[in-house]
Amino acid sequence: MAKKGKTLAEMLKGIGTLEQSADFYVSWFRIVHICSAIAVFVAYRFLIAPWRSGKKKAFYTEMESLKNLPLRLPDQVLGTESKTQYFLNKSELDFFKKNGYLPPFSVISEQEATELKDLALKEYDKDFHGISFLGDKVRDIELKHGNWPIEDAGTYQALRLAPFRELLRKPKIAHRLASLLGDEVICWRTQFFHKLPDTGPTVWHQNATFRESGKFAKLQPTLDTDPAMIQLNAWIALSDSTHENGCLRLLPGSCSDARISFLYEYIQSNRYFYLSLLPFSISNLYAIAKIGFYGSIFAKSALVFFTAVKILGEDFFDKFEVLDVEMKAGECLIFSALNMHASYPNITKNDCRFSFLGRCTTTHVRVSPSGKDRFPSAEGLVEYELPKVSSFQIYGDDSYGYNKIMRD
Repeated sequence: MAKKGKTLAEMLKGIGTLEQSADFYVSWFRIVHICSAIAVFVAYRFLIAPWRSGKKKAFYTEMESLKNLPLRLPDQVLGTESKTQYFLNKSELDFFKKNGYLPPFSVISEQEATELKDLALKEYDKDFHGISFLGDKVRDIELKHGNWPIEDAGTYQALRLAPFRELLRKPKIAHRLASLLGDEVICWRTQFFHKLPDTGPTVWHQNATFRESGKFAKLQPTLDTDPAMIQLNAWIALSDSTHENGCLRLLPGSCSDARISFLYEYIQSNRYFYLSLLPFSISNLYAIAKIGFYGSIFAKSALVFFTAVKILGEDFFDKFEVLDVEMKAGECLIFSALNMHASYPNITKNDCRFSFLGRCTTTHVRVSPSGKDRFPSAEGLVEYELPKVSSFQIYGDDSYGYNKIMRD
């Protein structure tokens, strides 16, 4: 008989703890803020939470509805019978339906990957010519605290850098995405990830509508859409990605369960109620409040993961198996953003892992209709205006006209 919690034990390799995710500096003023919030929560837990049985029942009913979700592809997908180009055949589509990802495939040569990596780093060294798509206020705060990595500074920068737009448009990527999303595919956000030596892990997370720290979901489908198909990630290794330098890890098939994505959004609007569902611990509360108010987006993901385990149980993950995805420079991995994923820490002394990510959806999805977002800065949440044009076409046309799409 399989040991309960065996998958969780594998997932936790190199991940650390909730307390380690909260190991960052905050001023004494913010410590007072954190402690005040804890005092308010303690009062809520013992004086108000016992009377919220109806809300508790509704919470668990909603959670139950997010289990065992079938992965449904759009009614019209392309190339299922084609033996030419790079559209997916039936067996490949069936593999994706079961697992929520496509195995890595080669897109460009190692030399081309190196040239693109060097271009991105050169632009970063030039501060992307003073252009921050997250807003000047966010950049100024993060620079003041010595925390403006390419992961943040480089967000949306493919809007300026045509070689990265063309990379995502290559038929090897675009045809596969069109086979899964339909014949109108856009990239709504791009990012770079530079995992330096002695850099920590990325904790397990999933995301469907990408509310993240904002007030509203950034991806809002206008047609009936499976949560696992609202966004697909095209993750391209621009250097070799290994266990040692922090390769990606997936939980294939976990896109059939959307509860952790739901909890990420739920906790933001129901903070005290959510915490009242957890075992009571003052030490944990301090780490939770610290991350909740002043943690990075990665720390907030860790907060949701570690607290979700308390609610869902350690054996929740046992129906899945961990897949470590080592990749060669120039290879691409396509996977549902709802498939749980993480990465190892980089334990090397001089080997950097560098990748480029295109977040892709279809044109019937409204992208950030509010035009605003919030960034979890070192000084708390900062609201900023999103780019006037944040998307560009990957495949086909735009017959809906919901989004401002770059025409190049």
